[in-house]
Amino acid sequence: MTSQLTFLLLCLPLAIALAGWLAERFGVPYPVVLVGLGALLSLPPWTPTSELSPTVVFYVFLPPLIYFAAYFIAPEDLRADAVPIGLLAVGLVLVTMAGVMAAMVGFAGVPITIAAVAGAVVAPTDTVAATSVFRRLNAPERLVTIVEGEGLINDGTALVLYVGAVTAAAAGVVRPGQIAQTVLVAPLGGAALGLAIAWILVGVRRRLDQVLPEITLSLATPYLTYVLAQAAGLSGVLATVVAGVYVGARSGWIYAPRARLQAFAFLDVLVFLLNGALFTLVGMQLVRVVHRVPGVPTSTLLTVVAAVLAVVVGSRLAWTLLLRPAITEVWRGPGKPATWRERAVIGWAGMRGGVSLAAALAIPLHLDDGSPFPHRDLVIVVAASVVVVTLVLQGMSLPLLLRRLGVGREDWRDQERNARLEAATAALDWLGDQPEARDESDAAVASLRSLYTSRVRRLRGPDPVTAVPHGEADKYRGLRLGMLGAERAMVVGLRQQGRISATVLRAIERSLDLEEARLRDL
Repeated sequence: MTSQLTFLLLCLPLAIALAGWLAERFGVPYPVVLVGLGALLSLPPWTPTSELSPTVVFYVFLPPLIYFAAYFIAPEDLRADAVPIGLLAVGLVLVTMAGVMAAMVGFAGVPITIAAVAGAVVAPTDTVAATSVFRRLNAPERLVTIVEGEGLINDGTALVLYVGAVTAAAAGVVRPGQIAQTVLVAPLGGAALGLAIAWILVGVRRRLDQVLPEITLSLATPYLTYVLAQAAGLSGVLATVVAGVYVGARSGWIYAPRARLQAFAFLDVLVFLLNGALFTLVGMQLVRVVHRVPGVPTSTLLTVVAAVLAVVVGSRLAWTLLLRPAITEVWRGPGKPATWRERAVIGWAGMRGGVSLAAALAIPLHLDDGSPFPHRDLVIVVAASVVVVTLVLQGMSLPLLLRRLGVGREDWRDQERNARLEAATAALDWLGDQPEARDESDAAVASLRSLYTSRVRRLRGPDPVTAVPHGEADKYRGLRLGMLGAERAMVVGLRQQGRISATVLRAIERSLDLEEARLRDL
């Protein structure tokens, strides 16, 4: 056991680093590379042979991944695209589940309750696989928001349905009261609990001024939210998503600039490592489950897998290209309707990942009466097959589809330049309103005015930036920090008005944080 653990500790970081390099070098989605490397790692005889614990996936990997994905989604974007996100995260999950149930009953002859478990297992999409492609190719921000929002919420939707389906299958009877509790109370209560926990923690963090405790509390938030919601019988996924969105929207208030720089750098590495470890472990598990389902002919197994794949892929394309536009026409949200090219990309971005495999492995071994859970191995193999095929087929072809349809390469340069121009102008206006800045001969005031005037000229045209004189360090620093505050307020206001994207806001906010941190060290 010790040698197996040592093997994992040595190989996982190396595999993750290698996958990141290969993905960047050859333009392949790095989840696909990680799954492939995980499959290769599972072949040596000294590789750990234990099955990936669903508890590890649900309680170690899932909370921080969904929390920090939700953290960087602007509530304004979610509201603007609430209709397409809701239709994908709830409507499409129900349609996919129903289609898979029909395929499992028709081609495998399994009971309807077992078919419902299989449908709930393969219904949720994996957020990382699609968005890693989108961000590398600079796809439109709206597509990233829709796919990320869908991936976060449909995890909660599918897992709520999964719990209800497993409970009904294990008991052998459908209890309407219990189903209502699972489908209605759990998600709504989870969202309310997540909001309450986030509200309390935001209040606590606004009073912290130490960097390391702030980062530690930030890391503890998803685990605390998820565990409390699950312990209360509510949806831990939706609680964590709501908490992430709420806290992320207030990161400008609760983080000092230095803490935000350190926290975001730490979280980038953490999320990369967690995603890498999860997909590598998924690849290792896929090799182990391929030989399951004893007593089922290979032809029957292939037919069932092909039917489920056809439902999973076909229902999503039909939903995004045909049904969703018709529904949206009746219930039109505030966001502009997506073009058919964007809908095609969203329809093809339905890769499945670790959540589906973990849910399949989490199916209990026995029913309530002690008998073996029927067709458990079949559901696991079907889920594993869907994960592999969608990751490889759709993940590898998604960049080509983006290029062929001309969807991508969104250029933010003009938007960012205009935002920086308005921020610099706001800082000059703020300086002009300060009583201590009215003396034009003052060296600190002259230095700051020269700095920002040259910046405004540079942003308006090709004039080079003039040299910045030094003088009266304390006064200079105080006024400069105030001007940075004016810049920050203007940029946040532009984001709230919908005039700039979340990507532009983060780019400018980072440069302001760096400048403020440097000034505070003077």
